[in-house]
Amino acid sequence: MHKHFISLLLLVLGINLLFAQAVNRYKVLPYDNPGTKRLLKTETGNYYYYRGLPERALILNTIGVEKIELRSFSKEEVRKPEIVVIINNQRNTYPLTLAEKKGDYYLYAPLIIDIPSNLQNIQIICYNRSIYTRAFSVLPPKPPKAAKQPNLVIKAHSGIVNVQHNGSNSDYYSLMPNQPLKFTLNNGRNAYLYVRPRLLDRSLPKLGLYANGSLIETIDFTLKRTTKYHSPGINNLGIARKIILPANANSTSYELRALSDHLFLAKPILRKK
Repeated sequence: MHKHFISLLLLVLGINLLFAQAVNRYKVLPYDNPGTKRLLKTETGNYYYYRGLPERALILNTIGVEKIELRSFSKEEVRKPEIVVIINNQRNTYPLTLAEKKGDYYLYAPLIIDIPSNLQNIQIICYNRSIYTRAFSVLPPKPPKAAKQPNLVIKAHSGIVNVQHNGSNSDYYSLMPNQPLKFTLNNGRNAYLYVRPRLLDRSLPKLGLYANGSLIETIDFTLKRTTKYHSPGINNLGIARKIILPANANSTSYELRALSDHLFLAKPILRKK
């Protein structure tokens, strides 16, 4: 139940992150000849909005702009609010729709206007002197970032065993002839392993280290036993071997296989960069 809840939570967070990354971005655009200005504070930010000079159109530089969002508000209720936009000497009249009243201001729904390529500027005219506007360049959403993989991923083992040493505890992964230890190193991280065998007779423990399915090293152990390391329920632990893994350029899948009839305890440790 707990694992199911965590998985569901991670799924919801992932969907929210993807949605957030897919939202358009906006860049505020300045007018070449701004007139009177008023500050509008909203949840999307605090920006100055402008009213054109008397009998003058507002000039908006549109070099490099593909689409604009034209936001507007009025300081009083307007019977038929509208804005005229001149593009390539062609007049287009846009009626404004009231979206909400915020304090003393009447906020209108934004207008989305496509800008022809290589157009130097457009003109914005509002004959009603109580209406103020501000243009924003509509930018495409940022491409979603690739989810970073964990540096170390344990994929298979026989169980987790606690090993004690001088009052400290450390978890090791066990492996047996019928169950190897499998793990993957990602993000170009390197690692090493501490491996201990359990000694039950005079046979020598032997391990095979595989990288991406190919045997790269055979590790032999001695019959020397340790008196400093202990694990509840497991007697006769042997002396550990430190195994330094080859350099990892990106991602590598490793596998430790018991080549002898022994139980082994292994602990992968990431090396510092």
